[in-house]
Amino acid sequence: MSPTDQLFTDGAAYERLMGRWSRRVGDVFIDWIEAPRERRWLDIGCGTGVFTEQVILGCSPAAVVGIDPSTEQLAFARGRGEWSTAKFQVGDAQDLPFPDNSFDIAVMALVIHFVPDPAKAVAEMWRVLGPGGTAAAYVWDYKNAGSPTAPLAAAMRGMGLQAPTPPSPQVTSLTALEELWRAAGFEQIGKRAIDIAVEFADFEEFWQSMTVPVGPAGKVIAAMPPDDLAQLRSVLEQQMVLTADGRVTYEARASAVQGRKKA
Repeated sequence: MSPTDQLFTDGAAYERLMGRWSRRVGDVFIDWIEAPRERRWLDIGCGTGVFTEQVILGCSPAAVVGIDPSTEQLAFARGRGEWSTAKFQVGDAQDLPFPDNSFDIAVMALVIHFVPDPAKAVAEMWRVLGPGGTAAAYVWDYKNAGSPTAPLAAAMRGMGLQAPTPPSPQVTSLTALEELWRAAGFEQIGKRAIDIAVEFADFEEFWQSMTVPVGPAGKVIAAMPPDDLAQLRSVLEQQMVLTADGRVTYEARASAVQGRKKA
């Protein structure tokens, strides 16, 4: 198991941290790519299966395969529902275990920034797609503090700590994604930003969601001494602006890209 795999070993905790925000972006993303029905889908880095489920419910795929390096996440995905069109298996985005021309649509939802070699992963998407196939992805814009966890990172920096980042944050801007897709040989490339509202009932819900032990920040926080953890909470309490009724609200932004393999 690689260090990246070890970031995501608790499906339920990941759902609490990111699942609802992923769904909000995923709904817009699916509408944007305008995927035809009855197509063969590959969900790369499917994790808990949250986006796979959106594909099944919203796109009527002929078949969908979800791959992920985490066996724990895959177990959670398999338990989401009895999907006759879905299959989940262990796989590496940089070395997809499929022959050429196996799929019509290949997607990466909140994944490419965790891939050590993003260019290799995008090239693999191109390889496994059939002629005319679509490759698409969305990812939090880490270059512009677009992640729902951005307030947490800012608070850690305020304490003089180095805020943990995913392995490849440099590929999360619209420009970087477009360059990756173009270099891989895709045509008809489109890109867009997707803004969503991040909302919590109160600070306590925000704190409990942001500090679950998954992802780069969550693993660091889980290992913090109690005094440092208390200080982090205090910094966040001072940093976050509450609404009149005590809610925590702010915006997150994802970068999205899509392109076609020449027919």
